[in-house]
Amino acid sequence: MLKSVSDLNKPDPYFSGDAGFIGCTLQDLHRDMRAFELPTSLPDSVRRSHDAIRHAYIYAYFSYDLLTLAASQTFPCLELALRERIGHQFAGRVNSKGRPRPAMLDELLKSAKEQNLISAEIEYLSKMRNMFAHGSDTILNPPLFLTTFEIVTDIIRELYLSQQV
Repeated sequence: MLKSVSDLNKPDPYFSGDAGFIGCTLQDLHRDMRAFELPTSLPDSVRRSHDAIRHAYIYAYFSYDLLTLAASQTFPCLELALRERIGHQFAGRVNSKGRPRPAMLDELLKSAKEQNLISAEIEYLSKMRNMFAHGSDTILNPPLFLTTFEIVTDIIRELYLSQQV
């Protein structure tokens, strides 16, 4: 339900102690996100996308549904980072109708792995992405989100590490 204007700055019951994580504060959520800073050398588009996710996580304090929004944007952010870094390698590809056919997340991850740009295990990432992108009855909570976001953030950092050397 849409909160009334007078309640917009009140914590969601999930965070306020009426349900879920008792004692979780806005400061706790902000501290969680400070650990996921990206280097300033990354493309602005990737950093903006990543920061939007971090803000959605923090503002979930006021509306728990924003945690789902943050989770749903995690893998598009990873895909953007991969496209920015290696997408040019797939330029010129077209589908059977002659339209451009950019590489998808799974293909980009495999290519980055083959080029030793990332070391993460990637086999399960597409399944995780599909869970977030196509809906699931999984109960999303901050620890589940943080685990996924940490994996994605680490991959993005590593992806651009070789450019910084």
